[in-house]
Amino acid sequence: MPRWNDLAAQLRRRLGEERGSASLEFLGVGVLLLVPLAYGALTLGQVEQAVLGSELGARNAARVLAADGTVALATAEQHIALALENHGLDPDAASVEVRCSPTPDCTVAGETLTVTVRYELELPLLAGTSEWLRVPIEASSTFPQQRFATGE
Repeated sequence: MPRWNDLAAQLRRRLGEERGSASLEFLGVGVLLLVPLAYGALTLGQVEQAVLGSELGARNAARVLAADGTVALATAEQHIALALENHGLDPDAASVEVRCSPTPDCTVAGETLTVTVRYELELPLLAGTSEWLRVPIEASSTFPQQRFATGE
């Protein structure tokens, strides 16, 4: 039966042979954890930019359309394009929907006007690889319409 002193001496000899391997293991595991963490932070940053740009564009477009009727549609589209460009997004990749309720043609003052901006964000470093590698972003803004659709 081995004695405890002999076992402790064997353990000390074995641990003495492994000097410096802990730092290599730390670097290997650190890199394996750091790369996905950095990619996740980059992705979340771009998603946040897309959300902010879509929300700003929808809100400004809804304000313009609610104040001036659908005559200001070109101005509202410029607001959306400018908001998306300011956040580093391509305005041509966004789709915009304008709807009114209770009537769909926006002819009555006091109706609720809603502008929805949809944007599909490509994942960073994977642009153009696949359609299913996109993050759908949607922002809506609703205001009461103050004028008729004809701009009166």
